[in-house]
Order: sequence, then C-alpha cells, then structure tokens
Amino acid sequence: MRYTYCIMLFLLIYVYFSCINIDFPKIIKRTQVSNRNHIMNFTKGELVIIEDSDFLLTKVKVIAKVRELLVETRSEIYDSIQNSTFSFQHEINLKTGKISRGENYKNLPYLVLDYPSLFGSDDTFAFRTMFWWGNFFSATLHLQGNSLNKYRSFVVKRITRLVEQDVFISIGDEPWEYHYEKNNYIPLEKGHRDFIQDCHFLKLSKKTSLKKWENVPRFSSDFLELLLSVLH
Repeated sequence: MRYTYCIMLFLLIYVYFSCINIDFPKIIKRTQVSNRNHIMNFTKGELVIIEDSDFLLTKVKVIAKVRELLVETRSEIYDSIQNSTFSFQHEINLKTGKISRGENYKNLPYLVLDYPSLFGSDDTFAFRTMFWWGNFFSATLHLQGNSLNKYRSFVVKRITRLVEQDVFISIGDEPWEYHYEKNNYIPLEKGHRDFIQDCHFLKLSKKTSLKKWENVPRFSSDFLELLLSVLH
C-alpha cells in the first residue's frame, strides 16, 4: 500500500511540472552538470602544483633522505641502549627496529622509526621517532598495558626530571595521535601525577623543528636516555 502511494505521488509531481512547462528531467541533468563543474574547478594554486613535476621528484628524494636519517637515528639509539643500565624485558625488539612510511596522517606524508619497541595485545613499550611532512620531528614513548602498570609509579616519582626538560604528555583519547594540538599534547606538569596514575595509556613526547634535522639522531637518543633514567 505504501509503495503504491509513493508511485502515485511521484506521478502527480511529474504531471504538475509537465503542465507548467518545466522539463523535470532537464533540471536534474543541469544540476548534475553544475555539481560536476564545481568539483572540477581547479584553483590557480592547484594548477601550479599539478603542472610541476619537480615537486614530486623532489618529494621522492626528501623521503629517501629522511629514511637515511632514521637509519642513522636507529644507530644512535642502539649505542645508547648498549651503554644503558636499564633492564629491558626480553620481548622488546632491541635488534633491528622498524621504519614505516605513509601518505595520510592528517593528509600529509610521514615516516616513523619504532625502536626499541614492543606492540602486543596486552603490552606496549614503544619509542617512536617520527617525521611529519610540513610540521616537525618528534620522539615519543608509548606505554600501555603491562608496561604502563610496571613503570607508571616511576614516572610519578621522578616527574620533575621530565618537567624540567619540557616534555609533553598526551591527554587525548586515542594512543595513535601524534599532533601537538591542545586536545592531544600539552606540557607535562607536576599536577599530572593523578592523571598518570589513572590513564590507560601514557605517551611522553618531545618535538623539534624540521630545520634542525641534523640533530634528530642525537635529539631522539638523548630523550630516550632521559626516559630510561626515569623508569628505573
């Protein structure tokens, strides 16, 4: 019954437009063309980019160089680990590390080095060095599950060391966000002790500008050394 009613209503509307000399199908077609033209309206800035092949060729070279930089960073971190008295649990990857890349973190390319790292269903201990196109380099410790329960009291106890080094803490809802907007990272303060006691994941992070790319291996390894001194 409802289906029949809808058919009748459509026919009445069609007859009405026909009677007043309005070509209903043509209106629909013109709307579709208008929408398509709107979508395909390139801006001058967009045209400059799509006509510039050098941009993408340069991007390929930049990504390759950043990867080399992360390889160097891994080597620097490896030396720090060898000289550290910190006792890593045996499940943590201390040998190779992993470099990954993507094209769409907030619509921009990125590369990350996860080293040292452990990503498990109930345990995460990961130190991530990240390059984010157009933004910054960052280094982040991510603790969750068993590792968080093991080390959170040490962070609370020695929080002053981190505050003095301008460390940021994640207050976001998702552990896989790395931007520095105020809804994700804020400067760590002594008043965050209660938050650290109750959080279900803990991320401590620092960032440096892209112009300081030469310092990234030392920047990342120094931050890891600071963190390890806090966790034991």
